[in-house]
Amino acid sequence: MGWMRPERNSLQNRLFACLLFLSGATISCTPAPAAPSATIETCFSPEDDCAAFAVRAIDRARQEILVGAYSLTTGAGIVEALLRAHQRGVEVKLIADKRTPCGRNSGIDPLASAGVPVWIDNSARIAHTKTMVIDGAVTLNGSYNWTRGAAANSEDLNLVASPVVAEAYAGHWRDRQVRSLRFDRREDWCRAGTR
Repeated sequence: MGWMRPERNSLQNRLFACLLFLSGATISCTPAPAAPSATIETCFSPEDDCAAFAVRAIDRARQEILVGAYSLTTGAGIVEALLRAHQRGVEVKLIADKRTPCGRNSGIDPLASAGVPVWIDNSARIAHTKTMVIDGAVTLNGSYNWTRGAAANSEDLNLVASPVVAEAYAGHWRDRQVRSLRFDRREDWCRAGTR
C-alpha cells in the first residue's frame, strides 16, 4: 500500500499532499486546477546548453512572448531570438528588474530600440523572475537567467507545455506589468539611479 490511495480523486490527492507537505504549518495550501495534460522538459546547465533550449522555444513562437527577466544580456542567443521573433511579427513584451537596463551587455537596449515594449518592475525589492510565456501554451521557468554567464552556472530551466500553467504565469506577468514603469531610454533610466 502506497502513501496515497489510488481511489482518491485528483483534488483530494492535492489536498492530502499539501497537508503532508506542510505538516502542521499555519500556511494554507489552495490547490490549483489540474492541468489536463502537460509535457515537461528540463535542462540543466552547465551540462546542457540551456540557452539553445530557450532559443528553440522562442523560435517556435507564433503570436506572443511575455518575458520576465531578472537579468538579460546579449551574446547568449536569447535576446537575439527575441529580436527575431519580434521581427517576424510575434508580440514580444518584457518586464525586467530595475538594475537590468544598467548592466554590462544589457539586452534591454536592443529590444527597446527594435520597438519591443519594456517595463521595469521597480515596486518589488528584486524582480527575480526568469520566465517566458509563449503563445499562451508554453512556459519557460527556472533558476536560469537570460544571460551569457548563466551557462557556466549550475542552473535549471523547465519547459512546461500546458495552457493552464501558461495562464497562471501570464496572469502574474500582467499583474506585475500594471505595477511597473514603462522603460524608454537606458541613459535616462540609469542616470536617475535605477529609480
